[in-house]
Amino acid sequence: MNLIFGAFAVLEGYREGEQPNRGAGSYYRCIVVSLASAKRENPDCTVALVTNAPVPAPFDGQLAAAGVQVWRCPFEGWKFGADTPWALAFYKLCAMDWVLRQQPFDNLCMMDVDTFTQRPLTDLWREAAEAVLLYQVPHAASQSMTAAISANYDKLEPDSAPHVLTHFGGELVAGSRQRLMNFIALCRNIYEEMRTAGLTPQEGDEAIWCAAAYRSLLAGQPVRAANAYLFRYWLGGRFYYVSTNYCLDPVCILHLPGAAKDRQLKLIYRYYTRHGALPTAGTVHKWCGFPKPRPPILRTLWVRLLARL
Repeated sequence: MNLIFGAFAVLEGYREGEQPNRGAGSYYRCIVVSLASAKRENPDCTVALVTNAPVPAPFDGQLAAAGVQVWRCPFEGWKFGADTPWALAFYKLCAMDWVLRQQPFDNLCMMDVDTFTQRPLTDLWREAAEAVLLYQVPHAASQSMTAAISANYDKLEPDSAPHVLTHFGGELVAGSRQRLMNFIALCRNIYEEMRTAGLTPQEGDEAIWCAAAYRSLLAGQPVRAANAYLFRYWLGGRFYYVSTNYCLDPVCILHLPGAAKDRQLKLIYRYYTRHGALPTAGTVHKWCGFPKPRPPILRTLWVRLLARL
């Protein structure tokens, strides 16, 4: 039995990220797209939303029509101050902990709700028995957020500082039940140590996932990059970071954070409500403005000519 789920909390005054909150409506649109597409591509899997609040209309009916279950999980523990950047993101740790204790699935995959699933997760389930899978963010050790995560860990273990932690994102966490139970236990230990030390991570849940991955590897419990299954595409006007892996050796899940929540994901949701079905992956690729999966013809011919001269 395999479970795919997203986690979303509503808590007055708590911050969604570094920028001003977008509001729940924006996220509920994304939730419908994320989980409906996951169910479409993985009909044999249970797909669910884990949340601490009732889902408002019309989103509740749209999730039900897509075959998505809704489970109530209180936001207890795993909290930092309401004004902490990414304060609501720590609910993902709470949701994973709750699901592992309450639901008897063999393999689990938690993913962010600003995603679109375009392929089945068949191969991911094969790997889940071997290791915990996390999305490895392609950041060098000196990148500001990566460096901050490592510096955070230095405060937990100052005697062995400095540390260089691998930067794993929180947009996908997957594995077998037993592996994830061991992993979430490490996460809880780190959370309790941070609370005891009076340490408030400014990098959201990623600070805890990264620290747990570091300790897991030291303990001989494998953690693997899930980048064959998910890729983070930034579609901003100033920061445009994409890849042709949407169709060449294609990933299963398109992660569309930032402004895409109110652009591309909004268009997908609008299409879904008007047509009663999700658009094709090809249509989504066009809306995202992904580059064509081939090199520029004239430039390629020019380079071949130069190579022959």
